[in-house]
Amino acid sequence: MKNRNKKLALVFGSGGARGLAHIGVIKAFKENDIPIDIVAGTSVGAFVGGVYASGMDVESMEKIALEVDKITVAKVFRPKFFGPGFVDNRRVKEFIHDLVGDVNIDYFDIPFASVATDFITGEEVIFNKGPLVDAILSSVAIPAILQPVNINGRFFLDGGLSNPLPISVAKNLGAGIIIAVNVSPNPERITKKMKNRKSEEVNMFIKRLPAAVKNLINEYTQNPDINQAGKQKDDEVDSLNSLSILSVFLQSVTISTNNIMMKQLREATPDILICPKIEDFDLLEFYRGTEIIKKGYDAAIKVLPAIKELLEAPTS
Repeated sequence: MKNRNKKLALVFGSGGARGLAHIGVIKAFKENDIPIDIVAGTSVGAFVGGVYASGMDVESMEKIALEVDKITVAKVFRPKFFGPGFVDNRRVKEFIHDLVGDVNIDYFDIPFASVATDFITGEEVIFNKGPLVDAILSSVAIPAILQPVNINGRFFLDGGLSNPLPISVAKNLGAGIIIAVNVSPNPERITKKMKNRKSEEVNMFIKRLPAAVKNLINEYTQNPDINQAGKQKDDEVDSLNSLSILSVFLQSVTISTNNIMMKQLREATPDILICPKIEDFDLLEFYRGTEIIKKGYDAAIKVLPAIKELLEAPTS
């Protein structure tokens, strides 16, 4: 290809289980001989991107993703209480470690960087060296779901809070062509979906709550006085009243992430932005890998001609 002096970077954004679409994008690239010279990712994008950059082939990644079922998700994300996070970080860290082992980013053949957020200052923190497990865990630590990750006395949260689609990071790694993959859904579409049904992850968490907490929830939702006070003629308000606290929180994170991402896209535009149609998938539906990976694959296939054109274009 004429333009191989320009390194191509894949930038993977945050989005929970929807980020399995990133695997589909990699798969489409590999099948069509599209080079991947640099990888940068945030949250689930750091997870998928880091695993790939560490040397795992996409076929193995897809196989692992397709083996994840509801029981696996329930075990990894089993709720705990009396702490700064809803899920025990140790289980998530063990899951990541089982996949990648004790690999160090410094020695990757493909330059890789993940983004986390400093819990105290709120600033963006880039991990481009050191243990991959730490880089991924810090980047995926969704606030209130996972507790802040302590690395050498410094605490980190999900990178989506500071840089949900790290195009700027890829540029700093020397990328000349940037292909970004956005798997953070439109908040309005997600709200409509939540009003139609309780999401799988909400039901999963509620089932595992202690009996005392369940009783409080039931007392609140079934109390006729409370329900009567909350009734409105407006159907929109009625639907929103049925949402759980967890759904509202996760939607708030989605809104915040999208606002940050849209602002950053105005300042740092990728050469191509891939947007898989992933609105129908919930944050923790990792057991729907077959469908989600296909969404990423299909979206990547559509833009392959444009990518090849970039790669074939003469340098100026």
